[in-house]
Amino acid sequence: MIDKDFMQDLEDEEEQQIVEAKQLIEDEPTCSLLKDNKFLQHYQRVQEVSAYQIQDETIDASHEEYHLILRSNEYSTIIDQEILNIHKQLKDVYHKKFPELEKIIINPIEYVKIVQLIRNAIDLQAIDFSKLLSGQQVVAVNIAAKQSLVSQLSEEDIALVDQLCHKIETLDTYNQKIICYIESRMKYIAPNVSALIGTQLASKLMAAAGGIEKLANMPAGNIQVMGSVKKNMLGMSRAMHNRNTGYFGTLEIVQKASGKLQNQIVRMLATNVAKAARVDNMKTCPKGNVGEDLRIKMMKRYQKIQEPPPAKLEKPLPIPDENKKRRRGGKRFRKQKERLAMTEVRKYANRLKFGLEAEDEIKDTGIGLGMLSQGIGKVKLHIKKDKPIGLSKKLQQRLAQTKTQSGGGTGGLTSSIAFTPTQGIELVNPEPGYLSKVPDQYFNRESGFRTVLRKEREFGRQY
Repeated sequence: MIDKDFMQDLEDEEEQQIVEAKQLIEDEPTCSLLKDNKFLQHYQRVQEVSAYQIQDETIDASHEEYHLILRSNEYSTIIDQEILNIHKQLKDVYHKKFPELEKIIINPIEYVKIVQLIRNAIDLQAIDFSKLLSGQQVVAVNIAAKQSLVSQLSEEDIALVDQLCHKIETLDTYNQKIICYIESRMKYIAPNVSALIGTQLASKLMAAAGGIEKLANMPAGNIQVMGSVKKNMLGMSRAMHNRNTGYFGTLEIVQKASGKLQNQIVRMLATNVAKAARVDNMKTCPKGNVGEDLRIKMMKRYQKIQEPPPAKLEKPLPIPDENKKRRRGGKRFRKQKERLAMTEVRKYANRLKFGLEAEDEIKDTGIGLGMLSQGIGKVKLHIKKDKPIGLSKKLQQRLAQTKTQSGGGTGGLTSSIAFTPTQGIELVNPEPGYLSKVPDQYFNRESGFRTVLRKEREFGRQY
């Protein structure tokens, strides 16, 4: 059960909000536009000008209506803000009667019309909402009324509600006439931009930029974010929150697009608006044909983006060509072919003799030795004898120098030690023919002793 003191505090708080709303309405800080003489004069001027048609084909900065249109755009934005402020006060006052209505009906103009139908009634079944709401909204209003429509407003509150509704309707009437005037003149100021995105959105973009000249000098990235407002999520996550698309978010094509495609269509719109604005600034196409062409191309591209990707088909093999193809010939090609040719070892490794089982794989590598493991076949070593081995001049000089230092033709590589199979290591005189001169006997006439004695007799003893 809900505490009675808690309910009493809620009622006191609602009454306090109503009192504050009454005070605001009496002071009329948000509805100062209806008492502004400049606005009323501007609105009267708009009514006078919209009564006749323009004779000129284009309206530039020197035209008298150019600045009137820019000022009308500014007033249109101010009126929208005024309507939101009064709508907030109306919800605070009518919250005591029907608190769930503001959650079902979000549009301020529709909310005002529904409040004027209900006013202080208790049974909503007798009221016909079909002209203003859809069938789903009518059911939601009736169900919410049975649960939350429990109290009635006083006569002062009803009078205050009627006053707020009248102000919103008056401001909306002014705004609709100003917008109609702007749309009727936008085809003369920016015909290509109007043909691309419509006169209403074109007027908003031009008013935000400050004229068609400034809009033409603005890059597409800045046009894309015009009218965007950073929403305060009060600490909630932005992961599933769509990015604010600015003025382009009011277009039907953007609202119907999915979250991933919204950013793409907005970028395409901003890029094409920048192109169309530059054409309008140069006055090269007053009939808006460029804007129509840009719109057609953009829609074709957008439809192409929405199409699913084509199914991946398996590509069949090409038809074999039985004709012999011409191959490159020549010395360089033959050398390349020899370098990449299969060796004899690989050829025998890839062969198997008919009728014999294949050998096992080498460590599960899938590679066998073929006929090499079976001891069949001979691997020939091919030595090329076409080109002799050449020595450089420097190496030839070093070899000649080595021969000179070693003392003759031996080259310093001759040794007196020889290895024989019968005697093993044998001392051999390196001089050729020396062994044939050695006598068979040690003490003979050719021995050294006799030679020494003969020499001593001839020359005498010197010691």
